[in-house]
Amino acid sequence: MKDIFKISPDEKRADALKNRARERLADIKDNLKAYKLIEEYYEIIKELITSIMYKRGYKTLSHVELIEFASKDIKELGKKDLMLIDELRIKRNGIMYYGEEVTLEFIKTREESIKRII
Repeated sequence: MKDIFKISPDEKRADALKNRARERLADIKDNLKAYKLIEEYYEIIKELITSIMYKRGYKTLSHVELIEFASKDIKELGKKDLMLIDELRIKRNGIMYYGEEVTLEFIKTREESIKRII
């Protein structure tokens, strides 16, 4: 974990990120397009993991390292959970930076697992 830095724990920032994740989750509507659902679900998970990092006194700017931290430090997440988070990261990057399309079927087959992770 070379791009994860030790910092002073920051409860205030951790709580703010957790609250933002809750707000995002509450704002998800049934009629969102698949790409938007993927973006939102990934952002929620990213914010929650980042919140845990701040509580424990760590910081990273790397999404890959964020998932690496989760794999080592968040025992509630299993291998399949981590693979799904990484799959969401890859899909989100494809959508945001390359304009890739994604089907609603992609998200619907994974949504239950995503919500359990959250």
